[in-house]
Amino acid sequence: MSNDFYIAFLTGWFVLFIFWSTILIFVYFRKPPNSKLTRKITVFSYIIFLIALLILIFLNYVDSFF
Repeated sequence: MSNDFYIAFLTGWFVLFIFWSTILIFVYFRKPPNSKLTRKITVFSYIIFLIALLILIFLNYVDSFF
C-alpha cells in the first residue's frame, strides 16, 4: 500500500471509531425505550472495529515485506 493512502485510511478509520464510540455511549447512557443496545452488542461492535484495524495493520506489514 502507498504510505499516504495507508495513513489516510487509518485516519478515516480513527475518525469513524470516534463517531461510533460517541453514538454508542450516547445511546447506552440515554437508554431510549425501543433501544436494543446491550453490553454484549457494544463489546461485539468494538471487537469488530478492533479486528478490522488489526487486519489493516497486518496488510501494511505484509506489503512492506515484498
